[in-house]
Amino acid sequence: MTAPDTTLTIAIPGVHNLAELQREAEENAPAYALVTIEDANDYTLADTLLTDVAQRKAEVLAMRKSATGPMYTAAKTVEAWFRPLLTALEASEAALKRVMGAYRIALEKREREARELAAKAAEASDAEALVTALTVASEAATKPAGRATARYVWTVESVDASALPREWMVPNMGGLEAAARAHKGDEPPVVPGVVFVRRAIIGARK
Repeated sequence: MTAPDTTLTIAIPGVHNLAELQREAEENAPAYALVTIEDANDYTLADTLLTDVAQRKAEVLAMRKSATGPMYTAAKTVEAWFRPLLTALEASEAALKRVMGAYRIALEKREREARELAAKAAEASDAEALVTALTVASEAATKPAGRATARYVWTVESVDASALPREWMVPNMGGLEAAARAHKGDEPPVVPGVVFVRRAIIGARK
């Protein structure tokens, strides 16, 4: 296998007058925030201001892209060098963690079952069975040697929606938003328990 060529050349175009443009934009922002519209003339003025802002924003985004483009390209190249190696290592790590975790869960179960048998043996005054069960429980409780750590958490394996309490049910906000966007007409969609509000989405033309 041939090692990848790790030589990179990054050329970042200069960005001129950025501080001046920033100062101007920050000085103008409070005035734009105070704009109010009472009639059609006010709306036309706001439209003119919006067009100017959108044009300047597009210019700044183009400047940023000219500066960040080479860095993104370099980052993608570096990622391509390391991703196959990391993928193999991550797969090995995940496989080992999976079997080690299963073993620790099995030990925990063995200890619990052994202690239950010990309790029953004690109730039955069966000394031999009690000693055997306690020995098994003690062995299962012994932490395996090694550097890896283990902590125990509960995770969700499956859900029966018909038995789930109401407080655990989450509305399908994505579906509701999609239904709202797709709805046509002057009257809102009708979904019990949901309030829809009509808003105007303004698009700026550069």
